[in-house]
Amino acid sequence: MALMQYTAYLRWGALSALFLALFVPFIVAVGSFWPNLFFPYITGKNFAFRILVEFAVLCYVLLALKDPKYRPRGSVLLWTALAFVGWMAVATMLSVDPLKSFWSNFERMEGYIGLMHLFVWFVVAGAMLTADKLWNAFFNTSIAASAVQGGWALFQFLGWLSISTQSGARADTTFGNATYLAVYLLINFFLTLFMLARTGSSRNRATLQVLYGAALVLQLFGVFFTETRGAILGVGVGLVVAAAYFIVFARGKESEMLRRLSMGAVAFVVIFAGAVYAARDTAFIKQLPGLNRLASISLTETTVTSRLKYIWPMAIQGGLERPIAGWGQENFNFVFNKYYQPGMYNQEAWFDRAHNQFLDWLIAGGIPAFALYTLLYLLAAWAIVRTNELSVAERAALLGLLAGYAFNNIFVFDNLVSGIYFFALLAYLHSLSRKHAPSLLLSRPLGDHGMAIAAPLVLVLGLMGMWALNAPGLARASLLVNAIQTQEAGRNNAGEVVGVAKDPKQNLAQFKEVLGVVRWPGSQLGVQEATEQFLQYASSIGSQTSIDPQTKLDTFTTARDAMNALLLARPGDARLELFGATLLAQYGQIPEAIAHLKKALEYSPLKQQIQIQMGLTLIQSGDMQGALSLLKAAHEAAPQYESARVYYAAGLYYAGQTAAADALLTEHFGSAVVDNAQLLQVYTNLKLYDRAIAVWKLRIEAAPKDAQQYLGLASVYFAACKIPEVIAQIKMIAKIQPQAAAEMLQLQKQIEDGTLKCGQ
Repeated sequence: MALMQYTAYLRWGALSALFLALFVPFIVAVGSFWPNLFFPYITGKNFAFRILVEFAVLCYVLLALKDPKYRPRGSVLLWTALAFVGWMAVATMLSVDPLKSFWSNFERMEGYIGLMHLFVWFVVAGAMLTADKLWNAFFNTSIAASAVQGGWALFQFLGWLSISTQSGARADTTFGNATYLAVYLLINFFLTLFMLARTGSSRNRATLQVLYGAALVLQLFGVFFTETRGAILGVGVGLVVAAAYFIVFARGKESEMLRRLSMGAVAFVVIFAGAVYAARDTAFIKQLPGLNRLASISLTETTVTSRLKYIWPMAIQGGLERPIAGWGQENFNFVFNKYYQPGMYNQEAWFDRAHNQFLDWLIAGGIPAFALYTLLYLLAAWAIVRTNELSVAERAALLGLLAGYAFNNIFVFDNLVSGIYFFALLAYLHSLSRKHAPSLLLSRPLGDHGMAIAAPLVLVLGLMGMWALNAPGLARASLLVNAIQTQEAGRNNAGEVVGVAKDPKQNLAQFKEVLGVVRWPGSQLGVQEATEQFLQYASSIGSQTSIDPQTKLDTFTTARDAMNALLLARPGDARLELFGATLLAQYGQIPEAIAHLKKALEYSPLKQQIQIQMGLTLIQSGDMQGALSLLKAAHEAAPQYESARVYYAAGLYYAGQTAAADALLTEHFGSAVVDNAQLLQVYTNLKLYDRAIAVWKLRIEAAPKDAQQYLGLASVYFAACKIPEVIAQIKMIAKIQPQAAAEMLQLQKQIEDGTLKCGQ
């Protein structure tokens, strides 16, 4: 009886973890129910999934030792997935940065550790859900959760719920990224079709059809509300594949109606796509979510150009450079930096993915990883086609899922949730082909004496593993949120809770804690992001006169040490070299900054951002000729790049070549007076006050009720010693913002009595 009880507990423990994993998409780590973590949409979901999988494994191993029916059985899919994971272990060891390839970072939370968890998820789900015949319940739970997400997307579209700042007007629910939500809903849309096809002999057929139909509507509209073109097209591709398969292979009069519906679905998709393209320039299409972005697809569109012309070719080039073991997971940025082209100036500044999951595996693990990953799709399709346990309609729905998901992954990369579903699908298809396969382990149960030895050992190793793999990263992600905050809760004179400036010494202490061994045994997860955040913070306070000089010095030296330690661990990273150079330049360490910038240019010779920073740093060093050479190269590599033009003009102004700078600006902007923050600083520094005044007047014209614009104009007048004009602006500020009238009057008195000296 006791034996039955503890095996029942183990069974329910493993199954509970598997089913709870389906609700991981709802986790956002922003406090309240969850810790407040750095990259809250990513880290919270990943840590939760990993802990659930680890708990499931702990229960599963003990259960499988005692009950042979839960032990894994072989299949071609299993062996291929194992070969894929095994090869990526080799690729990780041979990676250009093995530590990052293993641990990943907070922004992605993938790496080899993530792949291992997905493979274990595949094994445990394939064994447990098959042995207990719970796949239907598993899929139904997922469908219910996705219907909620679809409804959430609808509420966001209606304006009843907010959307994260990074998604614009596109629905993103709890994913924080519209693309991630879209592929989740795409997968569940076809899972719903699959379960709908299984209702044929159900006693509750009518009720189930209504529920599945409602879920399909919410999922489909949710995909459109994300305005994700790859997923929308993926739904269309999947429907065409599913319908075509059913049309070809369905037989009998009972399938005639569905055959006609399938033909209609194919016709609808084709006609719908053609109609959207034909009407792409109409106001009707432009006002509809999803369709407006779908209709904007063209070979000249920025996103399309970035993939076809730049990212994919450089990924192929990088893959061929290291064809055997690749560069390792999380290392696409090395390829991006090396093969960067100036025409990418209007793209993301630093790509860390090829935006094609197949090419991402080519980069991560070379041709073997690319081939094995592709083979998983082919074997999955073969498993669907060859099984006798599914009806034609069910096979059609799963083929549609596979086709739609594969098509989507040509244009984007996987995330945790889509990875969970891909490996769950593989586990289900593995279960269809493992019925008669022999167990990979002995078929006899482990005796009580053996269990008495195994149970404590498994428990101790499992709990220690859970702590070591998660606790350090969780602690660092939480501490980093506090370290980067420059304000903390305080109270004003009225006793109200308000934000007050945090003591920079506290920030420094927190960053030191974040970069240390935050929890035993420590890990590298998040170290790079913590260091980069520290470098940016240290750079930001470098020019602040209100901060104690000793605190600034301590912050700088600690940040420089952290930078050097990271560069030693991750050599060859142009982005890190640039970040380090920016910090050094901010604190006047010009020769050292130039040395780092030279390395950055060595790693990414055509990156304008690095060329510009080198040019500005050379200006600080007094090497005007070298600065102009780099700034000119950055501009001429892509003349349409406005920032490069502006910085080149700034260099010309500092070099005293005013006419050349004016001509450069006039050629593009139509005037030498340009409302640009960098140029405004140049005008002020070089005492070109008339130009600075003209810029501030343009700003006032654009925002006549903004007191800050008048204050900016007043500051330039004061620098130019135009006192009557300064007084006029001060009076205007008092008029626009009456609560500042007393302060403005005091300022006026200080100017008039000479307490404040102009032109200084």
